[in-house]
Amino acid sequence: MSDSHSPTPDTWIVAELMGHLTLAGRVTKPGELGGLWQIDIPEGDGFRTEFFGSQSVYRLRIVSEAIARAYARPGHAVVEYDAPIVTRDQHESAMERARANYERVALENEELRRRLTAVNALPPPQPMLFPDQTPEADDDA
Repeated sequence: MSDSHSPTPDTWIVAELMGHLTLAGRVTKPGELGGLWQIDIPEGDGFRTEFFGSQSVYRLRIVSEAIARAYARPGHAVVEYDAPIVTRDQHESAMERARANYERVALENEELRRRLTAVNALPPPQPMLFPDQTPEADDDA
């Protein structure tokens, strides 16, 4: 790896390693020529340092410091999508709004069905037929 491709001291990454381990932190020594990588993982007010071999890397993603710190927290307080990355709180809030909208629409649907059925505006329910069945064949059974 040439010096022009070496990470700067402020390069933050999420490293996915074989064995389904994900580390997130600041890269302080890239794994040049198959060597060990050094990553400083945020922990409280300081950092803990871990090393891993280049051969164990599945994927490296350069991310912002905020995202790396969120990944480094126990329980990963970030839910990842292709774009954008949202916090768990934002995701849960959006899901709660979606559930509320679904319940509102379901209630409106039931009310409309009740009103239309009350004035005979809807036809009576028909039994579901399979594509190879005809109403006559169903009556013979």
